[in-house]
Amino acid sequence: MSQELAEQRSAPGACGLGGPLRYQNVVIIWLRCDQDILNRRLDARVDSMVAQGLLPEIRTFYESYVKPYDACQFHQGILQAIGFKEFVKYLETYGPEQDLEILDYRTASLEHPRPKPTGLSMLEDCLDYLKLVTRRYARRQLQWIRNRFLSDIGREVPPIYALDTGNVDHWKVQVSDPALAIIDAIKSGQPSPVPCVPKIATDRKRLQTERTFRCETCQRVFIGEHQWQIHIHSKKHRKMTKRSKTPSTDQQTGPVPSIANSG
Repeated sequence: MSQELAEQRSAPGACGLGGPLRYQNVVIIWLRCDQDILNRRLDARVDSMVAQGLLPEIRTFYESYVKPYDACQFHQGILQAIGFKEFVKYLETYGPEQDLEILDYRTASLEHPRPKPTGLSMLEDCLDYLKLVTRRYARRQLQWIRNRFLSDIGREVPPIYALDTGNVDHWKVQVSDPALAIIDAIKSGQPSPVPCVPKIATDRKRLQTERTFRCETCQRVFIGEHQWQIHIHSKKHRKMTKRSKTPSTDQQTGPVPSIANSG
């Protein structure tokens, strides 16, 4: 370990993962809402993406970068991005002419009903699946915030102040005014009018922050046992393990020498 890194880790507020905060008087304002409200907003976002041209966009990408090749790995690289792989079944089954017929049907006036075009049911299934995985991803983001900022593992992190965005009609009263009041209080050295989110108790002694772990199945490296434990119990890791048909995580994952200690 270099002398500079050792000094950072030994400074007040530091831990085995790194040094203390570089700047003082830093705060994090977390805009959040109830899960049901968030789910409805995410679903509406998908519908808005479709209305603004999602289908022609993914069709162009499919025809240019997927269809010409014999095999594509939809769990690697850009192809694993949310918003494309969920439509592969439809894109492989139907062509651009069907896209136009479906889009024309979706934008037609309700005053003149007509039969549903071929492929619409499959496309709607793809859209429902996209909404599902988007909601899942949002929940993973919330869990990341809790693990990264709220877990009490000895690492200095800025205080987090949560503001409710559930009712946008009350944005000024519930969000913008409290946010400005928090910042003004911190700048003037006064107590915040809004309490910060409490930390989540964690068994620090059980966690080893100096070790580096490598997951061969997921091809990822994790520094510290806290992040390692989160990963091996995650749905994504279990899914990748099942896909690789590996009997147990003990045979394909484990600690490796710390990168920081290697020289």
